[in-house]
Order: sequence, then C-alpha cells, then structure tokens
Amino acid sequence: MFTVKGIGRLVSLFLSVTALVFALQALPARGEVAVVDVARVIDASNPGKEGQRRVDNLKKELDAEMDSFRKGLGTVKENDPRLVQKQAQLVARYQAEFSRISGLLMVELRRVTNEWLKGNKKGVTVVVPASSVIAASPSTDINAEILRLFNAVTMDFNKK
Repeated sequence: MFTVKGIGRLVSLFLSVTALVFALQALPARGEVAVVDVARVIDASNPGKEGQRRVDNLKKELDAEMDSFRKGLGTVKENDPRLVQKQAQLVARYQAEFSRISGLLMVELRRVTNEWLKGNKKGVTVVVPASSVIAASPSTDINAEILRLFNAVTMDFNKK
C-alpha cells in the first residue's frame, strides 16, 4: 500500500525522469554532450585520494578518542548515556569533516570541468554526471581528460 510519503517519492522520481528526458531532447546534436563519472574521477584522483586519507586519519583519531573515553569511564554498559553522547559528538565531527572535504572536492572538480568545457575542441557544450544519465555512448565519456586535469590540482584541505 502506498503512503503519501511513498507516492510523493514516486511522483518526484517520475518528474525527475520526465524532466531529464525533456532536457536531453532539448540538448544539441550528438557530440555536444559529455559525461563524467564524478565518483570514479574523484576516487582515482590525487586530490580525492588525499581527501580520503584525511577522512581515514580523522576516523582513526576519533576511534582512538572514543576508546580512551570508554576506558576513562571504567566498566559501563554500551548504552550508557555518556557513551552514547560521546559517540554522537564524534559522529557529528566526522560527518562535518567528510561533508567539508567532499564539498571542497566538488567545487574544484566543477572548476576543472568548466575549464575543460571552455577549451574543448570537441564541440561539447554540456557536461553531465554519469549518475544522471540513463545511457550514453562511450564517445561521450571524458573521464580520462577530467582526471588528468584534476590530478594537476593541488588542494589545501586545511582551509576551513
């Protein structure tokens, strides 16, 4: 049985797909649209790997902080409110830093992709994320070109 929430999601999905279909129909002829697998480019890039290292190191630090806090309390149950509160604080810190680093990476990837778009000689006028495309010809894939440009970027993740 559909709930209002479920129907809303279904309608939203239908409208998104419909809008995508109309948008793709309105795009210029073949060869003017390019596709980038955002997650794959970020994961394979030097800035993405550095961002992941920072997130992984933070997780280790937060895990160590939690272990130290737990030991400082002595013998307590797992559902002790102090443990639950500390865990919530650490999760919030992790999520905030993960979001910050992800945001920095996306801003820089957009900048690099816009630079590529302005100077491309393929006649590409639109670059779309692969996750939004139902199907695309392999000739529209510009991952290697964007990855090459993104690898040349030096990012300062210390900026807040």
